[in-house]
Amino acid sequence: MKDNRAFNLLVALGLFAAVSWLLFAHRRWFFWIFPAYGSVFLWFSWRPEKEVKFIFLFLATVAGFIMPRFSLGADSLSGAALTLAEILSLWLLFYALSSSESGRASKREKISAALALASGREKNLREELRRYREHKAVLLGKIQLQEEIAVSIRQMAQASGAAEIKLALEARMKSVFAGCNSRLDSGAPADFIETWVSERKIPLLVRNSEEETRFSRSLFGPEQRSLMAVPLYFFGSMAGFLRVSSLEPGRFTQEDLRAAELLATLAGVSMENIYLFEKVRELAIKDALTGLYTHRAFQNRIEEEILRCARAKASFSLVMADIDHFKAYNDNYGHQAGDEVLKAVAEILASGVRDVDFVARYGGEEFAIIFAGADKLQAAQGAEMLRERLESRSFSFNGRNVGVTASFGVAEFPSDGAIASQLVRASDERLYKAKEAGRNRVVYV
Repeated sequence: MKDNRAFNLLVALGLFAAVSWLLFAHRRWFFWIFPAYGSVFLWFSWRPEKEVKFIFLFLATVAGFIMPRFSLGADSLSGAALTLAEILSLWLLFYALSSSESGRASKREKISAALALASGREKNLREELRRYREHKAVLLGKIQLQEEIAVSIRQMAQASGAAEIKLALEARMKSVFAGCNSRLDSGAPADFIETWVSERKIPLLVRNSEEETRFSRSLFGPEQRSLMAVPLYFFGSMAGFLRVSSLEPGRFTQEDLRAAELLATLAGVSMENIYLFEKVRELAIKDALTGLYTHRAFQNRIEEEILRCARAKASFSLVMADIDHFKAYNDNYGHQAGDEVLKAVAEILASGVRDVDFVARYGGEEFAIIFAGADKLQAAQGAEMLRERLESRSFSFNGRNVGVTASFGVAEFPSDGAIASQLVRASDERLYKAKEAGRNRVVYV
């Protein structure tokens, strides 16, 4: 490192000395040779020695003020002005190179931060995967305890919600622990038994309440001569308790406790699976009928586009399109005809934009198009092309040829709105203007 620094300084000194010698040896060519001092700053622009650059800038500036005295014609007003201009140009070069260097350093820091963030995410994902595998191994080990649990698995696998899982779990508890009182409690602990389980995060087995030493005998009810309480987990958090009690002392064994734990685990895993399934379904990004992106996907994309363009100080345009007289297709030719129109319009819109653009079904017969990097005039031109393609398309319903048209409203970020709701409102207002003006047109002002 020190060797590199010494080498960089020697090269810079050599360049400075060479230019200075040329200035001294050829004074009459001062105005042509002086800009060569910029080579020193060009050399330092990719080097880490930041402080030394200021020393060379000072020396070059001093040389710029002193050496013209020995140059022919430098004492004239025009010569002085030219000298000052060259010194200022040297300072501007220094500033430009320093700014460029700062920009590169900032980008390097951002890349390093992004890499660190990605590394952290990867570590978290690996940890989650490890916990999932451990959870899976424990679950598979418990499933082997009793053949009876296979029925519970099938019943809970068919459940489509928490209520169905609760009913299936209560049914299996009554089957496995016949003649006993069983129930499923959700939420915070309701009595001393659930409080004990919640604080220790372990199941509780009381073989005989009359002989129990951990709790006062007066706390148990007459139907609780023996009991079990097992925590119910949902994604690692305690969500409830599985309770079984009997009038008979010694009714439950350690094997029964393991069976109850397994039932609770199966119920928790089933609820987790249902939750994950619902999340996946909620995050589905494609509309089943048209194949376009959904309203939710549109909301995510427009927020991303706003952030991207805000950072880059760029623009994009939002176009809202609505099929004209769409209700008439459903009323006159049936909903299947309406579906065919929706699919055809979606295909024309999707195929008529660039790969960087975004088309979504906003809702019903309304569509949203994001033209990336386009102002509203460019977007209006694109919308006009789509309108003409729609207008030229014909359908045959019940032996009749039917055309389809649409109205378009255009809004631009950031001039028409700085947030998503403002852009949607602005484009919707222009869409309604297009409707009021006779439909089948594009309005962008």
